[in-house]
Amino acid sequence: MSEEKVAFVPELSIDGRLRVFRRYFVAEGEFDSLEVDAYIVKSERYLVICDTLLRPEDIAKVMEEVRGELGDRQLLVVNSHADWDHCWGNSYFRGSNAAPIIAHQHSVTRLRSQEAQEVLDYYQQRYPQFEHVELTEPTITFTDGLTIHGGNLNMRLMHAPGHHADHSAMWIPEMRLLLAFDAVEKPFPTIEDAEGAPAMIATLEQCLLLEPQRVLCSHGNSSSPDMIKKNRAYLHEIEKRCRDLLNMEQASDIKLEQVSEMIHYSFDEAIEPVMEDGEEVNRTYYPQMHEHNVRCIWQWVTGKVSAQG
Repeated sequence: MSEEKVAFVPELSIDGRLRVFRRYFVAEGEFDSLEVDAYIVKSERYLVICDTLLRPEDIAKVMEEVRGELGDRQLLVVNSHADWDHCWGNSYFRGSNAAPIIAHQHSVTRLRSQEAQEVLDYYQQRYPQFEHVELTEPTITFTDGLTIHGGNLNMRLMHAPGHHADHSAMWIPEMRLLLAFDAVEKPFPTIEDAEGAPAMIATLEQCLLLEPQRVLCSHGNSSSPDMIKKNRAYLHEIEKRCRDLLNMEQASDIKLEQVSEMIHYSFDEAIEPVMEDGEEVNRTYYPQMHEHNVRCIWQWVTGKVSAQG
């Protein structure tokens, strides 16, 4: 059984120029809960949809809410990256609803991959609500960055790898607002692989240099700029403990699945500086991601990018 819901999030929406919508997905046996946010940025020239959620029906609901604000503005779509929960609504923007879809060039590669098709096939076989999803590539791509000049707002898309090689963030200087998507997350972000470990740390440093007043992330219901520092501290703590372990032991004798236990950095210790008393955290997903992050950083610091446990 699953729960379907797309809802406006007023507490994160700002002065009419930004509206936040959240998709809830609950599937017994697989997802205790999944919440992912999409953003609508309204400038003088453009109405920009930032991420398209899980399926075209999700974005249809969002468009029902914001269509009256389109006026004579051009509609643009941005994909932060090609993960399924961020771009499977892309196919809404075809045919009579066609609009430019902007993303990093590597998103095209990801969406054309066999892996992307296999993930979609799996979900469509398991969950009927995904039957109308079609993998839909971006139509405009960039590599290092791209700026949407919106008149009163300039929306700077920045390559922000680490979570994935195609991941981007959006900086809106007039609002001192960073849409970090999956580069920042509460309680912590997920690294793609060993090569993504230093990239993620560099991305967080890049985000800090912007000195944002508000930071919105796709998962975690947080707008605090402090989350960047807390995410960075989490990754640095894993790195420090891995390097300490490396100095004490023969790296060749340590199996990958042993590292998390040997650095003595439990999931509960990792989230303690981030979560408020009584605040819930997804204990199906995030402990697995903590283990994954530890392994990626261990592979990075030992130079074993392709190491096997």
